[in-house]
Amino acid sequence: MIFNVHGSTTSTPSLNTDNNTTRNNTNNARFLNNNQVTISTATGCFSSDTLVTLINLQQIPIEKLRIGDELLTIDGTKIVSTEMIMMLDQNQHSSVMFYTIITGSEHKVSLTSHHLIGMINNDGDISYIPIKDIKHGDILRVITNGQIYSSPVIDIKMEIKNGYYAPLTMTGTLLVNNIDASCFSNVKNHDIVQFYMSPLRWYYRLSRLLFIEKPFGDKTVDGIHYIAQMLYEIAQSIYPSILHFT
Repeated sequence: MIFNVHGSTTSTPSLNTDNNTTRNNTNNARFLNNNQVTISTATGCFSSDTLVTLINLQQIPIEKLRIGDELLTIDGTKIVSTEMIMMLDQNQHSSVMFYTIITGSEHKVSLTSHHLIGMINNDGDISYIPIKDIKHGDILRVITNGQIYSSPVIDIKMEIKNGYYAPLTMTGTLLVNNIDASCFSNVKNHDIVQFYMSPLRWYYRLSRLLFIEKPFGDKTVDGIHYIAQMLYEIAQSIYPSILHFT
């Protein structure tokens, strides 16, 4: 998530689901049904059951990430390392609506509607688009046994889960449940936002060279980081066309 403000809490009617849809009540998740459910309208985060991969190949829950942790991500055709520089937003307890996608390789991840995920275009290039725009058959980049593969989306669900997290890395990307995803949401172009985030990365690198371990503070409480709030307000003022408004 980036360029995001706190969502309000609303009572939202559920979508009609196919009668053949399996109901899954594990991991604090539940499919939408015909009842009213109260959810938080967070707009750019990963679900709390997401796993990220450290450079030692250990997978940990996204909520365990800390500033300075080195993670794996994809750069072109290579698996590379990146570093977490801050947690832009988090909430351990709010119930949030997610889009859950499953690939033919059985990779699965849940993101809020406007969070960007990497999709392989017809020409082979990568575009980061809101997960709500992903369709059956779209091709994603996934990791299996340490190798990069392409895999089609075979299922898309809407679920409500408890808790969400939005880490920011140096590359602006990370592997979530071994699927390539952006750190950004509510924006129309991943690359432009990554470019304008350069001053933050420079400041972070300089601070680390000066042995300042947590240049943006150590955010461990629920809520949006003041940096994310500030960036959102700046974008609204000088570059509103880059934003997806919800």
